[in-house]
Amino acid sequence: MPKDWTVTQAYFWASKILSSNDIPAPYAEAEYLLAHALKCDKKDIILNHDRVLINNEVGLFKELIDRRLKREPSQQIIGEEEFWGLPFKVTKDVLIPRPETQLLVKEALKEAKNLSPEVKIVDLCTGSGCIAVSMAVELPESKVYAIDISDKALAVAGENAKKHGVDKRITFLEGNLLNPMKPLGLNGKIDLFLSNPPYVSKKMMEELQPEIELYEPMLAVSGGEDGFDYYRQIIPEAAAYLKPGGYLILEIGYGQRDGTISLIEQEKVYKGIEVKKDFAEIDRVVKAQRT
Repeated sequence: MPKDWTVTQAYFWASKILSSNDIPAPYAEAEYLLAHALKCDKKDIILNHDRVLINNEVGLFKELIDRRLKREPSQQIIGEEEFWGLPFKVTKDVLIPRPETQLLVKEALKEAKNLSPEVKIVDLCTGSGCIAVSMAVELPESKVYAIDISDKALAVAGENAKKHGVDKRITFLEGNLLNPMKPLGLNGKIDLFLSNPPYVSKKMMEELQPEIELYEPMLAVSGGEDGFDYYRQIIPEAAAYLKPGGYLILEIGYGQRDGTISLIEQEKVYKGIEVKKDFAEIDRVVKAQRT
């Protein structure tokens, strides 16, 4: 290692060591973590490539790279991930927001345009609150109910809601699936019922990347033997809360399109089932309207 690292030397050192340890996207990871260590934007790494790092910056950067080599996700190392253009706090207690989930928000906002401005929304399995908070930010007259079984996840979601100034319009409810909704008298009053539930099958659980298996909550990942455990409960129970004309919008995993559609059709209270593909052309969101 050079005695005095420049930004460029630090970047290529990190890229090489991450690559040799089979860390995915090593160059992007090195840039991301270096920008954090230097407290700058990624563009500044290029603009100030010949700047010499000071001792505390070198030490911090080495520490970040060491954590990444242990397969800790960069988002957890930094403590933040962007979703819908907003920064969200993340910890080991919540699933890291995925870019694919933004498709669910997009579809929900599309339908919200045809509903009352005072739209009522349920976000089941809220985790970090990325869906609930994004919807509340985009719909300033909305009322959102965000539910999760984990009190630690709800604490993170609450912080994210406060950070973005929507905590007064989101009611956080702790409990298993829709149990916390029962005392609220909201049957037939919800316009949008949204959920990104755990949907990884038992077989797929055995093939998870170390970043997920070691550092993300399995409670937010495992969907049972075939991955459909939560859909079997959510789809029929959501119908009781939706207004006629309201929408059920679910994120699904790879290969779950037909199974999810079948579960929706079995209830005979939904119509207009649509499936939306993500940017990788994978079926990602299923949408149905309450009759």
